[in-house]
Amino acid sequence: MRRLAVVGALAALLAVAGVGAAVPAAAAPGDVIVVVPDSTTGPTPTPGGTAIDDAQLRWGLSAEAGGGAFFGGCNFLSAGRAGDAGSGRVWGADDGLYRPQDGAVRIEKPASNGEWVAASFASRCLDPQGREVSSASTTSTSGNQVVIDGGVGTVDSGGATRIEWSGSFTVAFYGGLTYWSVTNPVLTIDESGSGRLVGTASGYGTDMDDLSAWEQLPERSIVLAEVRRVDTSAGVGFAVVPEYLGVAVTTGDTPQTRTGSFWGSFPQSFVDYQQLTGQNSYWYSSGGARDAAKPATTLYVSYDAAAPVAVPPPGSGAPATGSGSGAAPSNPVRMPPGLPAPNAVPSVPTAATVGVSASAAVTTLPAAKGLVPAMVAALSPLVVPLLGTAAALGLSIVAVLSLMQALPWQRRRGMS
Repeated sequence: MRRLAVVGALAALLAVAGVGAAVPAAAAPGDVIVVVPDSTTGPTPTPGGTAIDDAQLRWGLSAEAGGGAFFGGCNFLSAGRAGDAGSGRVWGADDGLYRPQDGAVRIEKPASNGEWVAASFASRCLDPQGREVSSASTTSTSGNQVVIDGGVGTVDSGGATRIEWSGSFTVAFYGGLTYWSVTNPVLTIDESGSGRLVGTASGYGTDMDDLSAWEQLPERSIVLAEVRRVDTSAGVGFAVVPEYLGVAVTTGDTPQTRTGSFWGSFPQSFVDYQQLTGQNSYWYSSGGARDAAKPATTLYVSYDAAAPVAVPPPGSGAPATGSGSGAAPSNPVRMPPGLPAPNAVPSVPTAATVGVSASAAVTTLPAAKGLVPAMVAALSPLVVPLLGTAAALGLSIVAVLSLMQALPWQRRRGMS
């Protein structure tokens, strides 16, 4: 009798605690039944912290992820985890590989009026003005971004953050000749404002020289973005430019270029995985004409998907809100172990410093050949000014002789 009373008392305590599970009526005398809740709704915040149940992640990865491609039309983002194309080939409208939305994941792109609209297969290669994106310009891009709602996590009173999202998106280059996917990204940030976005990568590998080579790649957890100086004090979310400029990595066949205004890289594990997908040199500076389109673009995190942080209208030139706003991004040089330190990273020119409209298209063209013979470049710095002075003196002498009618042909004309 006393044992049954224990069971009854336990059930009453669980009911008071909010656990609405019933004690089975068939409990045998002497049994003590402990009921464990079936599930939880997410991490429990520390005192003074905030629980999050519908966070939004918004990111375009890079301008190159929406830029023009030398073959296949363009590079683009797609919702969901793309299926098996069977080989490296350009995706079609009806093959089921492209998706504008998949569950809580959707792809949006900017419109000419500054608003964000749902992407589609037909618009995947168009810029905000409806023009085809061009590989000849590093500023020509669709601006497409992946948006994932439903993130669950916590922000502690000190700013430490952990948010998990469920869903996948796919990154397709060269019209789909090469593509890979990200599943269930997780964001962690410590109290100093440093952190990273991690996800599970998957996809298919091919060879740019042999597109019939096709293999399913192993799933691997990779760092999608590393962030610093994140400010969570606003309590609604933040915007931050992930690390890229000045980040050095080890690479495969194509070495990393570590000079110029745009040298840098996505994280090492990210680049390592791209060695398998065939996209490796598109995620770090390789000395190519499109290096300026490769730096990571602003990553936006909103704690409430129904009230997202402000995203500047495309081409407005307005800075992003939150950490990383204002001046052009400049990351400290970060070298992997064993690599020599490069030269100092030059500052990135902005539209204000070069006097160009933020929305103006700038086409990358090869430099024209100089009009001065190449041998002049090898002369001493003092020689060229002296040659100019001698030429000016010679012209002055000719002018004086002309006034005196002392030039040879003038004398002959006077004697005739």
